[in-house]
Amino acid sequence: MPNNQATNSLKANPSPSVALSPTQRKLRKLRRDPKLFLADSKAYINTRKTLYQTWAKLGSFALVIVASLAVIIYFSVIASPRYVSQTQFIVKQSSHHEQPLLGLASLGSASPNMRDALILQEYIRSPEMALALDDKLALKSHYQNKKWDPISRLNQTSTKEDFIQYYQKHLSVKYDDLSEILTVEIQGYTPEYALKLTQTLLAISEQFINQLGEKMAAQQMQYAKEEVTRAYKQLKAEQIKLIDFQDTAKLFNPEQQSHALLDAMNQLASQIMTQEAELKSLSAYMHSDASEIVAKQYQIEALEKQLAQEKQKLIQPNQTSLNKVNLTFKEIELNTQLATDLYQSALASLEKTRSDAFKKLKHLLVVEQPRIAQDNTYPKRLYNIITWFVVLLLIYLIGKLIIAIVKEHRE
Repeated sequence: MPNNQATNSLKANPSPSVALSPTQRKLRKLRRDPKLFLADSKAYINTRKTLYQTWAKLGSFALVIVASLAVIIYFSVIASPRYVSQTQFIVKQSSHHEQPLLGLASLGSASPNMRDALILQEYIRSPEMALALDDKLALKSHYQNKKWDPISRLNQTSTKEDFIQYYQKHLSVKYDDLSEILTVEIQGYTPEYALKLTQTLLAISEQFINQLGEKMAAQQMQYAKEEVTRAYKQLKAEQIKLIDFQDTAKLFNPEQQSHALLDAMNQLASQIMTQEAELKSLSAYMHSDASEIVAKQYQIEALEKQLAQEKQKLIQPNQTSLNKVNLTFKEIELNTQLATDLYQSALASLEKTRSDAFKKLKHLLVVEQPRIAQDNTYPKRLYNIITWFVVLLLIYLIGKLIIAIVKEHRE
């Protein structure tokens, strides 16, 4: 047993006289203390020396270089490409007859096409369009896809407001005042998706502008139809009143009846005058009790009674006199005529509104159809690298200036 223990101790603690090669000594140091092995290595010492010398020469400017290198690495290797699909279109009405304003009156004025284009421009940028695209193409999920780099993609925990802002940043809508053309560019992480996105946006925009014109036309048509219906109901009510009055009075036209009655009264008055003239002629050579004179007097009295009766039919204090009946009839007839005129006017207005509604319909005319992108447009790698370098350099110079001013005031 003692001999074995001695042998083991010799193996564990070799004699100093046993010579080790440099490689064996390095391996033994690596096994015992890896940190010490790394700290004593020539590569680490040389690297640290180089960094110290660089920092001594460049100072804090080395931070600018490091940050610029990080920017170069990101935009050259990491940044996900984004593709753009573009479309151009014009908003036109079927017809409009607005005269252009001249002079100072034209300042601040806008044509109907321009107003419609500006309305559509705001709608394309609106949250409604973003949510509609998300509903049809899952736009938010596309922007949040983990395939894209974490800096440019939409955060997984983003809210609806964050999504809308992200959508608006990746959208460009420009309006040309001279040509009245709307140019829309929208970004996607694949060329196929960017094309679908633009096509869907174009379809939704066309539907919106069509509904805008159709809604205005439908409202005008609905109002015109309601006016026709109201005028027709009023006309029917007045006609019913007229028929009921004729049935109650048992007269078709009191005015015509009055004219006939006046004609009869005039004839009676004429006959009375004739008979009185003949009576005077007979009285000149006959006695008053002569049979012919008495008969003539009876005829005159009968005609006068008949005339009095006819006058009572035409004019009397009660409500059944023909003049009062005629007055009521004329009022009802006048109301019926007014209702007829209103109904005819409403019909004419309906036809005019129908014609105007067609002229006010809006159409979206596509100038440039969406096409699939061949190359990625964003990010603009060289432009972004140069921009970031300039920004970092400005920050560095401003920081150095502030530090120098602070040191000068301390001294």
